[in-house]
Amino acid sequence: MNKKVDIQSGEEVTTQESKDTRLTCGIIMPIATMSSEYTAEHWSDIRQILHKSIERAGFIPRIVSDSEESTVIHGSIINNIYNDAIIVCDVSNKNANVMFELGMRLAFNKPVVIVKDDKTDYSFDTGNIQHEPYRKDLRHSTVEKFIDDLSRKIVKTYEASQKDDYQSFLSYFGKFEVAKVENKSIAESEAIEQVLNKMTVLESQIKNLSLFNHELPINTITSTDNLIIDYTLQYIGKLPVS
Repeated sequence: MNKKVDIQSGEEVTTQESKDTRLTCGIIMPIATMSSEYTAEHWSDIRQILHKSIERAGFIPRIVSDSEESTVIHGSIINNIYNDAIIVCDVSNKNANVMFELGMRLAFNKPVVIVKDDKTDYSFDTGNIQHEPYRKDLRHSTVEKFIDDLSRKIVKTYEASQKDDYQSFLSYFGKFEVAKVENKSIAESEAIEQVLNKMTVLESQIKNLSLFNHELPINTITSTDNLIIDYTLQYIGKLPVS
């Protein structure tokens, strides 16, 4: 809430901040260091450049793994990949997670803009999709042009996706009806029960395996059980409280 003073009366006038109604543009890109040429600092620079392009296009930029809710990270990523109005994906250096998330976005039949640096070759599966290129050395003069070109590409791609005759990636292979991703809320106790049931099944499978394989050490089973418990506790700790 912002407080303003009326000039004539001298009294404070309370006004409510206008809500940001811009659509979200998700970002799929590497974050961590991949090699000496693709460091975390390099990706941080790329992220800032993509943010500028997206904001210039009139959208809110956000990495698809970002979430305001305390949920399991994989669930939030999938929901963001599905729900974001448009996505910009950087396939430079062909990060495996990036390519997988790009595949999901394309499978959802949603608009996406692909970018890559000039040192990365086109991938066989997505080579027929137009890529917006940029110089890997991020020379200033070329970066400014890339920001402008990408912002226009984002607007153009999103506007095209809103038309009835929009030609998506999947449309070139036939007619597909994409299943919708639905959000389902369950009680915390029910979620814990489901996890424990799956643990019981997995524990049974491990013990059955040991009966057929007498060479499998007992401590291997114990360590596996402990690992399952550790992952379960981590999972339960991330569950939202109902």
